[in-house]
Amino acid sequence: MTFDEARSYLIARARERGVDLEVFAQRASSTSVRAFGGEVEEFKLSNKVGLGLRALVNGAWGFSYTENLSQAALDRALSAALENAELTAAQPHARLVAWGEPPAVDLYGEGLSGVTVERKVQLALTLEAQARTADPRVTSVPYAIYSDGESRQAIANTQGLDRSYRENHASQYVAPLVSENGQNKMKGEFQFSREFEELDPTRTALEAVRRSAALLGARPAPSGTCGAVIDARCAAHLLAVYSAIFSAKMVQEGKSPLAGKLGQAVADSRVTLVDDPTLPRGLASRPFDAEGAPSRPLTLLEAGVLRSFLHNAETAARDGVEPTGHAARASYKSTLGISPTNLFVQAGSGSREDLLRRLGTGLLLTDVQGTHAGANPITGEFSLQAEGFWVEGGQIAYPLEVFTVAGNFLELLSEVQEVGADLEFTQYGTGSPSLRVTRLAVGGN
Repeated sequence: MTFDEARSYLIARARERGVDLEVFAQRASSTSVRAFGGEVEEFKLSNKVGLGLRALVNGAWGFSYTENLSQAALDRALSAALENAELTAAQPHARLVAWGEPPAVDLYGEGLSGVTVERKVQLALTLEAQARTADPRVTSVPYAIYSDGESRQAIANTQGLDRSYRENHASQYVAPLVSENGQNKMKGEFQFSREFEELDPTRTALEAVRRSAALLGARPAPSGTCGAVIDARCAAHLLAVYSAIFSAKMVQEGKSPLAGKLGQAVADSRVTLVDDPTLPRGLASRPFDAEGAPSRPLTLLEAGVLRSFLHNAETAARDGVEPTGHAARASYKSTLGISPTNLFVQAGSGSREDLLRRLGTGLLLTDVQGTHAGANPITGEFSLQAEGFWVEGGQIAYPLEVFTVAGNFLELLSEVQEVGADLEFTQYGTGSPSLRVTRLAVGGN
């Protein structure tokens, strides 16, 4: 059967058997090219198709999936979902809904079908060559990667829902290693686009070299507490680490420090946090969520006050509120969860340099690492390896050797004194401008 025929067949079979069923279908292809030393080190092509089934039997959910679109395989997957539902506990608010119409969001543009494999390979080679030759201090380019993908996602259920969308993306990433006087430093640069022609390997490579070379000559960092400017990308990275605290599921399970704080001030009044799945160039944009619910912008923090959580249908029903359209499935193999899309701190005013001038003396934090071990999303606490620069007289004075920063994410948001205008999104799907904060604990040498 075709992709669409398989979805229709399952819905028809479920109706014949008198059961409620949702079918989440995905078809995707991707290309990845990695260059090293002027040659293609790795080339990957991937194609996959599958259907994830979610059956509702006596208030209980049963999941299954199949990558085989034959009639016999689809029948087996349906029976498995129904049998699995009998093994799970009933959920009081479980339901399937024929949601209203989603917004029109163009995530496909001109597509990638006209871009030859040779051009993709050449882009990866150009990326690596530009980074390798940009500065004599570049000793190698361990990462020079082009990747792209096209996919179609479709959702149907026995309540009458049947919708789909397609999207594509192309991206490049490069990280050169620079060396001088015994110091080795490496920073990466990333560009994401819906259009292949918009990728600029030269600009990305030169920026990666500039960022790497800027870390040479690092000196030991001081220990103590100081005022700081958190660079836009670093702030967006921290936001990605703690984005789960806004999930209603985490709140209802007692795993979020925001539990019980709806309507309360949890950040400085300069901080407004928005999740917008409809951004035309957003990395995680989509017209509807993994249940088919329409996407719409959602304000989570308004001038520092917690206004909402991210909901799917079930968590919304538990709280007696409207779903926010944030149901998520990583793939057709995954069960249903909740996740943000394009989550970002709204921009304020002033450049990063303006924030540094008003900081005077202190820390410019540009990156944090080790978030899997050093950041606790349940408490908000963090103790992370970091990169950055020491600032004197409102100017960057010198780079710092690797140091640590420690604190609490929500307390950090309450320490914000100024929000810059330089909103940037990262490969994590989160965005932020640079933030000037009152204090940050630093552990140096």
